[in-house]
Amino acid sequence: MNATWPRSNGRLAIATPWLALFAFLVAAQTSHLLEHVAQIVQIHLLGLSGPDASGIVGRLDIEWVHFIWNTGVVVVLAALLIHDRANRWLALATLIASWHLVEHDVIMRTFLATGIPGSPGLLASGGALAGGLALSRPDLHFVYNLVETAAIAFAYVMQLRLHAARPERLDQGRKSDLVRR
Repeated sequence: MNATWPRSNGRLAIATPWLALFAFLVAAQTSHLLEHVAQIVQIHLLGLSGPDASGIVGRLDIEWVHFIWNTGVVVVLAALLIHDRANRWLALATLIASWHLVEHDVIMRTFLATGIPGSPGLLASGGALAGGLALSRPDLHFVYNLVETAAIAFAYVMQLRLHAARPERLDQGRKSDLVRR
């Protein structure tokens, strides 16, 4: 199922389900980043801490939610990357998101072992790798999400350019790949 709309150069642009999934991921990850922006504002500008500084949807600021969210982002990015390996920015975004997931995996394992939420993970201050960086966990995860969101958004723009350059090949190529296997 494809939708078409006019383009300025006279050709038609084709929106595929893959592009729709990519667009949804960009919007969802940007919303997630805004949660982290709110938390940073609460901590650094409003002087809040602990449960008072848990973003806009504070009830969702728990280890399981972050772990599941980051797992979902990596799964979607990996599926998009398998669909079109030509997008190097997509590969970079997948790598960045995978590192972020490793951080959340360490945090989740610590939480499951101790029952105590909020461990520093690998690189936050007090983290498992050489004591971490001089960044608190909220600051580090804000940076992670900022870089990850920027990489995903840039990969999406690059995907749109790739798609515009070869719209017929993207869809036909997938069908012929399936026939060959």
